[in-house]
Amino acid sequence: LGARKHLEQTDLWDTAHRDEPQRLWGSFQRHLGETATAASPQGLVWRALSREHWRVFAATGVLKVVHDCIMFSQPLILEQLLHHLNAGRDRWLALGLAGALFAAAMLEAITVNIYFHALFRMSLHTKTQLLEMLYRKSLCVGSAVKAALGVGPIVNLQSNDAAKLWTMPTYLHMVWNGPFQIIVVMALLIRVLTVWPAVAGFCVTLAIIPVTMLLGRLLTSARRDSMAAADQRIKLMTEVITGIKAIKLYAWEAPYQTRITELREAELRAIKKTQMLSMVNNAIFNVAPVFVGLAAFGTYAGLGHPLTAAVAFPSLALFNLLRFPIVMIPQQIMNLIAGTVGIARIQKFMDSEDMSAVRRIQLPSSAMSGANHDSSSSGVRGTAAAAPLLPVSSPAISGSSNVNSCTSSNSSSRGLPAVQISNGSFAWDAGSQAVLSDVSLAVPQGSLVIIVGPVGSGKSSVLAAVLGEMAAVGQQQVEGQQQQQQQQSPVTVAGSVAYTAQVRTCPMQNDVLALQRRAAPCALPGCTCAGMYICVHE
Repeated sequence: LGARKHLEQTDLWDTAHRDEPQRLWGSFQRHLGETATAASPQGLVWRALSREHWRVFAATGVLKVVHDCIMFSQPLILEQLLHHLNAGRDRWLALGLAGALFAAAMLEAITVNIYFHALFRMSLHTKTQLLEMLYRKSLCVGSAVKAALGVGPIVNLQSNDAAKLWTMPTYLHMVWNGPFQIIVVMALLIRVLTVWPAVAGFCVTLAIIPVTMLLGRLLTSARRDSMAAADQRIKLMTEVITGIKAIKLYAWEAPYQTRITELREAELRAIKKTQMLSMVNNAIFNVAPVFVGLAAFGTYAGLGHPLTAAVAFPSLALFNLLRFPIVMIPQQIMNLIAGTVGIARIQKFMDSEDMSAVRRIQLPSSAMSGANHDSSSSGVRGTAAAAPLLPVSSPAISGSSNVNSCTSSNSSSRGLPAVQISNGSFAWDAGSQAVLSDVSLAVPQGSLVIIVGPVGSGKSSVLAAVLGEMAAVGQQQVEGQQQQQQQQSPVTVAGSVAYTAQVRTCPMQNDVLALQRRAAPCALPGCTCAGMYICVHE
C-alpha cells in the first residue's frame, strides 16, 4: 500500500487496547494516588512505576533465564558434535546433533525476540505515562516555580531525564542476569579447559570490569555536565526569544551573543569529553574478549594440553558469551545511577508548588440558560448607545489595587456570580509580600467587565489570581488562622475560563471580538487592558 499512495492515519491499524494512552495514564494516575505522602502529595514516581510494571518485568526475568539456558546449551551441543566427528561415529547421530544445534539457535532467537518485544512495549508505556505526567504538571505548576526553573529545564525533564527512565528497562535485567551468565560460563569453561586456563581468563575478566566501571562513572559525570550546560543554554535562549524586542531596542545583541557562545562552547566541551569516553569504552568492549581468549588458551597450551577443535571452538563460543555481560554490567549500573538522578529531578519537579486551587461551581441549568438569555438580550452585543458603559468612578473591584472597571450589562447579578473574589490577598509566592490586598470582585452572569488602569497597577495580577496562578496569602497574625486562610481560595469561578495574556492598547474593538466574539467599543484611550472570558455552559 505504501508503494501506491501516501499512507494516512486511516490506513494504519488501530492502537491496541493495552497501548491506549488513556488507559495507560489512568492506571498510572491511580498508582500515583496510592503512593501519595505528606512530603509528596503528587505521589512517588518510582514507586508508581514499580507498581505499574513489576508483573511484566518479573515475567521477562523468567523468560530471560529460559533464554540463557538455551544459549548455554549450544556450546555443549557443539562440543559433542566435534567429539563425534573426530571419533568418526555414526553420521546420523552427528546429523541429529546438528539439528539440535539448529533448533537451539531458533529457540534462542524466538525467546530473545519475545523478551525484547515485551521490554520495548514496557518502555513505550513508561514513556507515555511519564510524558503525560510531566505535561500535566507543567500546566499546573505555580508561577514562582516557573520563574525559578524557566521553560528550558522543564522541557529538559521530558527530553533527557524522562528518556533515561523509559530506555532503562530494555537492559535492566543485566544488573542481576550478567553475574549469573558470567558464573555459568566460567563453570562451563572449567569443564572444557580445566581450572587454571579458565581462572586465567576469569582474572582478565575481573581486571576489565573495574576499568569499564571507572569509564562509566566518568561518562556519567560528563553527561551530567553536558545536561547542566544544555539547561543554561536553553534557559538563556528562551529569555532571548522572549525579550527579543528589548534586546533589539537597547542593542544588546553582541553581549547576549557572547554569553550564548560561551555557554555553547562549554556544552560542546562536555559533549566532546562524553564522546571520547564513549570511544574508549567501545574499544574496551571490542578488545576485552581477545585478551580473555589469549590468557586462557595461552595458559592451556603452556600446561601441555593439546589445543584441538573440540576444545577451541566451544571455548571461543563461551568466551563470546562472556563478551556481552562483561561490558553491560557496569554500563547498566551507570544507567541505573543516571536513572536515579533523573527520577530525583522529576520527583523534585512533581513536588513543586502548584497553582492555587480555584473553587469551581456548576450552575443549575436554569441559571445557565438565564445567564445566556441575559447575555443575548443585553447590550453586550450591541453598541455603546444600546448598552452604555458605566463610569470609571463606579468600580466593580474594591481593594488596594489602583485599577478600575467598566461593566456592560442590562441587569444586576442574578443568583451566583460568574467570578467572585471575597476579601482576597494574593502574592506571586506564598512566602512573599502580598501584591494584591483585600480584593473583592463580583462579576455578574452575562456581563462584560473591563479592568483598566496604568501600567503596573495590577490588572494582569487580578486575572492571574482568578486563574489561580497567584498564591492566596493570609493577613491575620495567628499562625493557625493564617494557614487555614492559605488553604481556602477566596476565588470562585462558575464555568470554564478562556484567557489571553495581553491585548492591545485601547480602543479594543478587535480584542473584545477575540475574547467574546462580540463587538463592544471602548472610550478609554491610552489604557492597557488584559482580557479574560468566562463561559458558563452546560
